[in-house]
Amino acid sequence: MIKFFRKIRQKLLTENKFSKYLLYAIGEIVLVIIGILIALGINENVKANHDLELRNAYITQLDDEANRNIDRLIEINDFTTEILKDVDTVIMILYTKDYDNPKLPTKLDRLMQSNYLNPTTVTYDNLKFSGDLKLFTDLNLRNSISEPYETFNNIKVVEDLDYTGFLDFYEDFLISNVSFWDMNMNAKSYAQEIHFQNYVLARRVSLNLNKDAYKHSIDSFNKLKTIFAELKSDN
Repeated sequence: MIKFFRKIRQKLLTENKFSKYLLYAIGEIVLVIIGILIALGINENVKANHDLELRNAYITQLDDEANRNIDRLIEINDFTTEILKDVDTVIMILYTKDYDNPKLPTKLDRLMQSNYLNPTTVTYDNLKFSGDLKLFTDLNLRNSISEPYETFNNIKVVEDLDYTGFLDFYEDFLISNVSFWDMNMNAKSYAQEIHFQNYVLARRVSLNLNKDAYKHSIDSFNKLKTIFAELKSDN
């Protein structure tokens, strides 16, 4: 088409028909502009399709990551629940002053156990630090994705609180007064120590805070999975 216009232009120039040449020159320019706009439209469409595919890939990966975090949260929440049962048993023994209770040595050992979340955040970290979070143009959806991962901040706070409580008890009393071997052999005298009794009560508080944080995180991830399921059904 461009060659055609050029041939006509050459002919008009030789015939000294400037006005008609100008008309065809404008037509040539319009043709070029249309070609550029078509090319830009194609490129924009290709980019939009690529962004949509990348966004959907992220949704699949985030959904899988949510499953892994939920499984881990349920596991550690169950562990915390079991430890709390042992703590309540020890509290009842202390309350009734039943220091000869045969359950006491085992419960003392369980009371020293801890387990922490260590969540999986690889996909979300990649999404956030790569700048690909902008692929989710819906602000509500973007916030829904971020919210479950933000619950890990609170979990870390309460887990650190639980660990700090144990560390203070261990350094201020346990390591300087009673060995781990003596703990089972001398459970009766050990349980009567005021430092230990205070630690048991403090541990119950911190473990309950942990359970609340785990439950909130589980609910938040389940909510995100529901949103992902709706997005997939719409596609």
